[in-house]
Amino acid sequence: MKTPTTYQREIATAVTSDVLQQQGSVFTVEMPLGAGVNELASQLEMLVMSVNLNAGGALLRVVPDGQPDVKQRLVSHLRAGSLKGLWSDESACVRLGRAQVLYAAPDDLEHVRGQFELIQVVDAHLLRPAEVARLQEMAGASGATVVLYGRPWNGETPFEHVKLANKEAAAAGGDRRHFRVPLERAEAELQGYAARVEAERGWLGDMHPEFETAYALRPVSGGASAFPRERLRDLFGTGGPRRLAVADRLVASIVVTRAVGMVDSPATAVASVASRTAGGLRVLDHKWAEAADEATLVAGLKRFVEKTWPCESVLVRVRTSRDDGRMRDLLQRSLQQGHVQWFPETSRQRERESSAVIAAALTGRVGFYAPDGSPEYRALRREMEWAVLRVGEGRGFTVAVEGQDEGFLEGIAMLASEDAEQAGEQQMAFPMAIAS
Repeated sequence: MKTPTTYQREIATAVTSDVLQQQGSVFTVEMPLGAGVNELASQLEMLVMSVNLNAGGALLRVVPDGQPDVKQRLVSHLRAGSLKGLWSDESACVRLGRAQVLYAAPDDLEHVRGQFELIQVVDAHLLRPAEVARLQEMAGASGATVVLYGRPWNGETPFEHVKLANKEAAAAGGDRRHFRVPLERAEAELQGYAARVEAERGWLGDMHPEFETAYALRPVSGGASAFPRERLRDLFGTGGPRRLAVADRLVASIVVTRAVGMVDSPATAVASVASRTAGGLRVLDHKWAEAADEATLVAGLKRFVEKTWPCESVLVRVRTSRDDGRMRDLLQRSLQQGHVQWFPETSRQRERESSAVIAAALTGRVGFYAPDGSPEYRALRREMEWAVLRVGEGRGFTVAVEGQDEGFLEGIAMLASEDAEQAGEQQMAFPMAIAS
């Protein structure tokens, strides 16, 4: 096992004492991403299981869906130790003598049965109120010690409420039940961690909501401006003229905002063209297209992304729910084969695009043509100025445009996400850091 840091030992001592004395307390722990949450949880499991080797007892680890199999960290510790023949790795649990650790996702908590001595929850800030209530019910029934490892997020999660209660109890003279590890302390104690954090700062920008919540441990309020005003001045103040010809690789995005033309309501779309350089994206042109019918709209879009601007790839999203597939079929048949990439409207994809466009704006990896007073420029500028943060349905934040959303910012976000993926930078969405 890795040698624990002083802050890991401090937390482990408090939790272990609570388990052994059967106090059934609820601890809250805030640590920067990659500062050793999973390692601490595994070492606590090793310790408690070893104490209960003969007496037996069950532990529970709750991990969000989509995370790596954290069970393997405990298995590797057991395999490296001197307990051969005493432990076993089974499908949903790890056994050591008569003790065992069960693993479950938050969605599965309703189906988990048993008495537990220790319950640990990773990414507890993502828990829903019903899941927290279920954990409290399970812990109360068995007298289990509970450790919630989480981050500030938007400051309004159930994890935040438990944390606040712990801090208030300690301030009133009670035992310490909340532990917060500042980023500076983790950087000082974990070899190589500061360099990793600096790399993330470089990719994201230190004002990125993911950097704020994951590393700086500061909450980000929903409704806050997505792009700082001073950064917007830089984005729009240094670009060259619109439609300036370039020799770089060209990529386009198309956002179809109304797929079915109606009387007084034409089919509409926004196409954006950018050059892809080593330093990121440079937005060159926009086309705000509308037509009385879908076929005419698609023909105009095709001319723009293949003739006016010979783009090597075209990212497409049909936003409207009224589309019956006709628009997609028309685009698929009309645009050059092999150049089209369809972007889904899933919550996770929206979060990925939002993360990418904020990071690109904060770190200078996207730039726009100089102000020209055109309707397209005014629409893009308005959408970026009125863009706000929303808490996503998955594991991140999304950008939403207050008021009329014509799809200009959405198209830029699609381009930024694809550019980040091409550059191998899509580690932005909470990478597994070296000491996690």
